[in-house]
Amino acid sequence: MKEKTSLDLTQDLFQLMKQFPRPKLKQSSCDELTRSEYELLVMLVMKITEDNKALTATEISNLLQITPAGVTHLINPLEEAGFIERLNDPNDRRVVLIGLTDKGTEMAEGLIAEVQEKLIGLVNHLGEEDSKTLIRLMSKAIEYFAVQFGT
Repeated sequence: MKEKTSLDLTQDLFQLMKQFPRPKLKQSSCDELTRSEYELLVMLVMKITEDNKALTATEISNLLQITPAGVTHLINPLEEAGFIERLNDPNDRRVVLIGLTDKGTEMAEGLIAEVQEKLIGLVNHLGEEDSKTLIRLMSKAIEYFAVQFGT
């Protein structure tokens, strides 16, 4: 049997990545959100702490790796829908902070629970050893792309 060349492997990998399905989430209220909007909500619930109840648009921009204008584009509909709120920074009146409302926290926590459920299913499907191998290989791939794209 002929060994696959790097080009063959690259083509196989590309075809495989194209087949990766986007997860369909059960939460019906998620239907009103774009993928980027629910990623913002999830990121906020994961980054907000007891001491730090909100983030600046710049912090969000850096975490999501999008422009500040892109953050504004995401924030406006989420604020209108009641998922987030703009807050004044008590230390600097010029700075606006972005925080989650109770509705936003509930939505984000529900989304996280659904994704965790799907990942538990994947781990059960693959088994412990293959799951560890997948994690190791994906980590190496992320390191590679971080160097290649300077992230």
